[in-house]
Amino acid sequence: MKHKLVISLFLLILGSPHWVIAGDGGGSPDYPEIIGVMGIVPPLEDSCAAIWVAIPEGQALSGIEWYNNDGLVVFPGLYFESGVPEYPLALDETILAAENVVGNSSAWSSVTFSEPVTCASEGLYVLFRFPAGIQATAFGEGGGPAIGYLGQSQGAPGWLCSDGENWEKVGGEFGFAVLPIFVDANPGMLQLLGGPGEDRTTELIVPLVTGLEAPFPNPFNPNTELHFSVAEGQNVELSVFDIRGHLVRRLAQGYHEAGRYEVLWQGDDQNGRRMASGVYFARFSAGNTVMNHRLALVK
Repeated sequence: MKHKLVISLFLLILGSPHWVIAGDGGGSPDYPEIIGVMGIVPPLEDSCAAIWVAIPEGQALSGIEWYNNDGLVVFPGLYFESGVPEYPLALDETILAAENVVGNSSAWSSVTFSEPVTCASEGLYVLFRFPAGIQATAFGEGGGPAIGYLGQSQGAPGWLCSDGENWEKVGGEFGFAVLPIFVDANPGMLQLLGGPGEDRTTELIVPLVTGLEAPFPNPFNPNTELHFSVAEGQNVELSVFDIRGHLVRRLAQGYHEAGRYEVLWQGDDQNGRRMASGVYFARFSAGNTVMNHRLALVK
């Protein structure tokens, strides 16, 4: 049976699940100002929020930032699915992106997916699965599972549902306080094909371009990943230098066949000694291509 969701302000109606919205969300100089938070009351086994994310060409979604209400709450899972912005697919057609997700209380939070994902259509949905039986009752720590919302011009379009199948659009002037984290799309990444069906995933086929991608995470502690691609076989060098230009560690050197490569820098020098907190630079060279990326080691 479809559960009708009804918008209510500061009102907990026993019976059919509905939205509960609490105000006074506050903001941050680095993020949009929050109007309030919203959740589902009461949350059932498959209660979810689905947020639509448009994917720019050549980009992949590697995670999200969102305004979280209660840092004591654990979201059982985050999922992604292809589809169309007009209506999400059912929960059982989604792909797990992250498990046991915890955010901060009354603050913006972030989560990195188990692997980046892109799509063959214009975008995809990210689904928050609410913990069953834990009710949103108030704003802030101890107030229960809820996600921030913004004005429609700033917020991400989204939907709520109680049963993982029947959705109600978040309308009016509201949009979810969810911001995408993008990385460059590369061969081998998971690609959603769009629309329902038994097999909606494939590997993304992207022409190789010689170069160094932005390190992730950055800032980092204790290590960061550096990915580079070589369009054709050639000599490659990837090294880390300090701000004075002194060599810290050589991460890759020599002939590399065409392909995509990943190396890990653990914040150490050539002798395995841990470096101090500070700014470093990763320098990549291959043929006529020379690239530098700033690295920030924090402790």
